[in-house]
Amino acid sequence: MTFDLAQLRPFIAPVFLEAVGPLRDAALLTRLMNDVKVIAKRNSSSTTRRILFTSPVDETESHFYQAIIYREKTTPAWSTRSPVEDEGHELIIISVRGKIATICASDGSMRDRLVKDIKSCRRISRERLNAFVGGAAKALWLNGVHTPTASKADTKAITGTALEYALDPLGDQTYYYNAVRSVPEIVGLLKAGKKAVIGAAPGGARIWVRRAESWDDFKRVMAILIDHAVNGVIADNPFSSLSQPIDNGVDIKDAYGLSVAPGELLSEDTVAEAAYEIARRWAFDADFEVTALVGPSLSAVVSLDSDAIGTAEISVTIDDGIASTAVAWTNVVAGKVAQRAECESFLANAERIKIYYDSGHTIAQGRCYVGGYSDQPFDWDFRSFAGYEVNREKPEVPAGSTLAAAIGENNEKSLFAYVLEKMFVDDQGSAKGWLASDDGSMELADFIHIDPNDRVVTLVHVKASSWDTPDRGAKPGDYELVVAQAIKNLRHLDRRNLHDEMKKGKGKKIGSAVWLDGVRQANRDGFLAAAKKLPRSHRTVLVVLQPSVTKMERDKCLADKAPPTYAMRMRQIDTLLLSARASALACGASFIGIGDLGT
Repeated sequence: MTFDLAQLRPFIAPVFLEAVGPLRDAALLTRLMNDVKVIAKRNSSSTTRRILFTSPVDETESHFYQAIIYREKTTPAWSTRSPVEDEGHELIIISVRGKIATICASDGSMRDRLVKDIKSCRRISRERLNAFVGGAAKALWLNGVHTPTASKADTKAITGTALEYALDPLGDQTYYYNAVRSVPEIVGLLKAGKKAVIGAAPGGARIWVRRAESWDDFKRVMAILIDHAVNGVIADNPFSSLSQPIDNGVDIKDAYGLSVAPGELLSEDTVAEAAYEIARRWAFDADFEVTALVGPSLSAVVSLDSDAIGTAEISVTIDDGIASTAVAWTNVVAGKVAQRAECESFLANAERIKIYYDSGHTIAQGRCYVGGYSDQPFDWDFRSFAGYEVNREKPEVPAGSTLAAAIGENNEKSLFAYVLEKMFVDDQGSAKGWLASDDGSMELADFIHIDPNDRVVTLVHVKASSWDTPDRGAKPGDYELVVAQAIKNLRHLDRRNLHDEMKKGKGKKIGSAVWLDGVRQANRDGFLAAAKKLPRSHRTVLVVLQPSVTKMERDKCLADKAPPTYAMRMRQIDTLLLSARASALACGASFIGIGDLGT
């Protein structure tokens, strides 16, 4: 087959690579062509390929170009054996200048295969590719780094005229962008006197522009793009409110927090009771006292229900943006083998935990990123917990009894007792309204309160502090899951009826945990009647009660000359709570975060 390069009008969509060895220019092109031919000729059970044409080398002003055309025959997907074959022709163009190479391929899956399998080059850094990201963004493809929940999309694709101004600095700060179409400043790249709109996927070192008008136009544009990849000015990041993904762990250090964030607790689907309870126990009843090791690695003294089980040495590696963890145990406590095995099933899976670093990084969902955090402080509702145990969420349940029967009895002082006795009181300090606990699998909240007079429904989510010392320090991990659960359940209720949802739990043991004006009731009947009488216009309030944050710590973080890493932890928590408030408002509810006033 003969083919003239002048007949080509390829789409300009290069992946940018950089030589890892000493090869440059024509020698690098030769190596790449040899590699590409081997990979392009690989067949499978359903696909056969044959190279039809390899062009001569086109050298233009120190840029080297060469093309391959191959034919691909594929068995149709609707048949495992057929006399009919789908036949197509695909194009690969390699260009090289110095140690920089590009690959343009008409078949995206082949392009990705080449980038993965070629060993003589690697993708250029995300930072360099950011030279192709500018303002006036026309399209954004976002991926979430938050714990997956039905109340928040995992991915989003949005379009507009200048999306850098359309982003929600609170609601979108848990997303990073993996691709964008914007208008960067690229010298010489104009069409009809206008700047070009460029698509860029920094993580994949890939951009896309337009179809070339001719082979000469392709070479002209490619020369401009390669020069810009090497020498172009990287503009200020127009998407700084988003999370910024990290490709490697070089700058990640000083771990200070760890939390378990299993998806079971945020699933909209029914989860097996045993699996749910294991996930809940390690997310809410476990403590991880973290000590930083070298780089992103850390050790954690692990306790479950205040009982130590051992120290987990967690090695963290970041490879091409993907985080992985390995666990080794030291200082093990006898008789805790089963607990350590359960714990390791979470800690050894980077997608089920979150790790926080003083360097500003967070590992979440198996990736590492620098979060976009708000400088706007959250207005905490600080209350006195004097006489109550801030580090005990629920009462101890005596043998033969139930949680429902134990709440507020025998002068117990858990946070559940605080909700019953202090959360909803009149001017004289007496409990008022209907209160019911819904604690358990697939709960709406730990407590639901109905004020029939003011027609207000309050959902209360309770989580104990890990420590009860006055100078305890809060960590974002203390709040991540309980806040996500609260918003998920609020959105769940937004689509359904409170009466119907609470009626489902009437027959459960927790169904007897009901009070009217502080007086225990025999069952949920009165509560359900009050719920049924609520008008559609009733107000809803969402409360997260977690006394990990103290007013003492809050004041220290807001003070002048507060240590940056110390203040940043509070910024992370504030941003999380501000985002929750925005989500609550979207459901027509107000949001309150309760902290500890102290003494």
